Amino acid sequence: MPKKLIKIAQKIQKLNNEPVIILANPQLGYNIGAVARVMANFDLYKLRLVNPRDGWMADETYSSASGASGILDHLGIFDSVGASMNDLDFIYATTARRRDLIKEVLSPKSAAKDMMIRIKNGQKIGLLFGAEKSGLSNDELSYADAIITSPVNPEFASLNLAQAVCVIAYEFYSAKAKGELGRVTESDKGRTEGLPLEKTRNANKNEYIHFIEFLEKTLDEKGFFHPVEKKNMMLNNIKAMFQRQNLTQKDIKILFGIFKHLIDE
Repeated sequence: MPKKLIKIAQKIQKLNNEPVIILANPQLGYNIGAVARVMANFDLYKLRLVNPRDGWMADETYSSASGASGILDHLGIFDSVGASMNDLDFIYATTARRRDLIKEVLSPKSAAKDMMIRIKNGQKIGLLFGAEKSGLSNDELSYADAIITSPVNPEFASLNLAQAVCVIAYEFYSAKAKGELGRVTESDKGRTEGLPLEKTRNANKNEYIHFIEFLEKTLDEKGFFHPVEKKNMMLNNIKAMFQRQNLTQKDIKILFGIFKHLIDE
C-alpha cells in the first residue's frame, strides 16, 4: 500500500477532534475527489457526504483526489444534514449570499481562530458546504451555529466547491501551523518566511566595509569619481545602494569575484 494511503488512514484514526467537512448534496464525483485532495493538503481527513448524486463514486473521483483516496475510502454517507452532524458540537456553514437568518457571520480567518479556541475547549467542529449549483438552502443553514463568508468579488462571488473548501481549510491550517511552508520530508526541511540562510548568513559590517573599500579603490583607479568634489556624495550613494540589498556572505564573495574578473580583463 502506498505510504500516502497508510498515513491518511493513520491520521483518520487519530484525529478525533479536528474539523469534519460535510458536503450537502454534492453533484459531481470530480468535485468530491478535489475536496479530498484539498483536505489532505491542509491536514484535514474526515469527510461526510449528504445525499450525493448517484454514480458519484467513479474513476474521476479517485483521479481528482490525486493521492488522497484514503479520505474517500473512509468517508461517511448520510441521508440528511441533521444526521451528518449528530455527534458534533458546533457547525459553521459557508455561503456567499445574504440570508435572513440571524446568525453570527465570520470571515474565514476569524472563523479559523474561533475554531481553534473551540477545539482547544474540547468541542467537535463541522464545516458545512452546499451543492455546486445552489449552495445551502435556508433549511440546511438553520443547522449552523455560525456562517462563514469569504471576501470575494461581489460581482462574481460563487466559488467552486473544492475552492470553497480550500479557502476555509487553508485559513484553519495557517492558524495552527508552526511557520513551516511547503513540502516537509526526510530530505526537505521545508521553508519559513524570510531569507533562507541555511548555507550562508547575512553579511556583517566588516565584510561590507572590506567590499566597499575595495570598490572605492577600484573606482578611484578607473577615474569614476568625477568631479572629485562629489566623490563623498557618490560613494555614500553607492554604500546605501549595497546596504539596501540585504546581502549575504555568499553575495559579497560573488561581487568580489565579478569586479576582480572585470578588472583583470
